[in-house]
Amino acid sequence: MTQNRLNELNEKIEKETITISEVAEICSASLESFSRHSKDIKNLLKGIEEKLLVIEEKIQELEGKSNLGFGVILEDEED
Repeated sequence: MTQNRLNELNEKIEKETITISEVAEICSASLESFSRHSKDIKNLLKGIEEKLLVIEEKIQELEGKSNLGFGVILEDEED
């Protein structure tokens, strides 16, 4: 729906001359827009998830390499 059409329908709403068909047109355009935005968000989240998996793999790789004879003292006990 174009901005001009939306403005036209808003004027009809203010004048109370809008039809059910025009209300349905507004609802349809809103749902279509929402659907497009949802798909965009879904794709962005999928990309973030893939990047997190790569980061997780790299962390596991680093942890595996750090266990090759090196240790970390978490608490220093007194003898």
